[in-house]
Amino acid sequence: MITIIALILVTIGALNWLSVGIFNFNIVNWIFTPNAYVGARVVYALVGIAGVWLIAYLIYNRFSPKRIHAVEDMAHHKRHEEYRENK
Repeated sequence: MITIIALILVTIGALNWLSVGIFNFNIVNWIFTPNAYVGARVVYALVGIAGVWLIAYLIYNRFSPKRIHAVEDMAHHKRHEEYRENK
């Protein structure tokens, strides 16, 4: 679950940087006005932590797509076994 949250945060950060690069418009700074500087810093910190988490996750799984989808594969395998037992 934490990996899904990390992916969402990193995607939000990537879209923000895309808007900065193309339109010179920072969405996070727009949402958190200059009076809410701390809010923007919290968002940037969360995106950075999520990025570090995903790097560690990829290294731990040795960049293997099979291992990255291991949780989904285990759930599918379990459902398949339950189906075979009930048949």
